[in-house]
Amino acid sequence: MIWPLRGRSALGLGAGIAAACAFGTPLASAHDDWYEKQCCHDEHCEPMADGAVRETSKGFKVPSGELLPYADGRVRQSHDMRFHWCHAQKVTAGRHREFPSRNADITICLYVPPKSF
Repeated sequence: MIWPLRGRSALGLGAGIAAACAFGTPLASAHDDWYEKQCCHDEHCEPMADGAVRETSKGFKVPSGELLPYADGRVRQSHDMRFHWCHAQKVTAGRHREFPSRNADITICLYVPPKSF
C-alpha cells in the first residue's frame, strides 16, 4: 500500500519506520511498557474500542465471543481507563492456521479498567 505524503516529510516517515523496526515495536505502542510479557510478547495486545468488551454478570465477553469469568487468571488490571485484549489465532494440531472467523482468536490476557476490576 502506498500512502500519500501530502504535508509530511518522507524523511520523517522513514525515520519513524526505521526506529520501529530497530526496537521491534509498532509506532503507536504507548501501552506496551506496562503489558506483561506473558500476555503480549510485544505483539498480541491492543486497546479496545468502547463497547467491544462487555461486562456480564458472569464475567467479561471479548470480541471473539469467549467469556472470561471474573476470577480467571487471564483477567488483569489495566493501567488506564480502557480494556486491552491480548489474543492470538487458534492453531489446529497438524494443520496450518485457520482462516480468520468470528471465533478464530483465543484470549491470552484481558486488561480491565479499574472501575470494572
